Amino acid sequence: MRRLVLVRHSKASHDALTDIERPLTAKGAALADLLARELRSRLASTDLLLVSPAARARDTARPIRSRLEPARTSVHEEIYTMGAGGILDLLAQEGGDARSIIVVGHEPTVSVLGHMLHDTDDDIAAQISFGVPTATAVIIDVPTAWARLEPRSARIREIFTARRR
Repeated sequence: MRRLVLVRHSKASHDALTDIERPLTAKGAALADLLARELRSRLASTDLLLVSPAARARDTARPIRSRLEPARTSVHEEIYTMGAGGILDLLAQEGGDARSIIVVGHEPTVSVLGHMLHDTDDDIAAQISFGVPTATAVIIDVPTAWARLEPRSARIREIFTARRR
C-alpha cells in the first residue's frame, strides 16, 4: 500500500506584490510546524516531498522536510498552476517506486483531488467536498502504482488540521 498526503499550505499573509510571493504569517509558521509534528507521528517515513513554488507552500514544506526527512524534495510549477489533473500527471512521472509522497499545494486543488481519488460516497467524501482549511493534511491510501492512480482508485484514511493548543 502506498500513501499519498495532500497538504494545504498554512495561513498566509496578504502582504505581497503577487500571489506567488505571499509568505506565511507568524501564526501560519507555527501551524506549519504543528502540522509537521502531527504528520511525523502518523507516517513512518516519507520518500518524496513535492511542493508548489508559491512562498506559502515552500514555507509550509520547510518543517515537513525537517521533521520527516524525505529522500527527495522538489518544487513543481504544476502544483501551483495545473490543478488536480496536473498533480496526477506529476505523481505518475515522479512517483516511481516511492511508498509515501507528500504534496504541498493549494485549494481548491487539494480538496478536488482528494474527493476525486476517494473510492466511495461517504462522510469523508462529503467533508472534503466542502474544501479543506489551511494547515490541513489529507492522508490517502493508494493500492496501485502512481502511474495507475485515477478517480475513485484510492481511499482517504484521515483528514486533520493543525490547531494551536
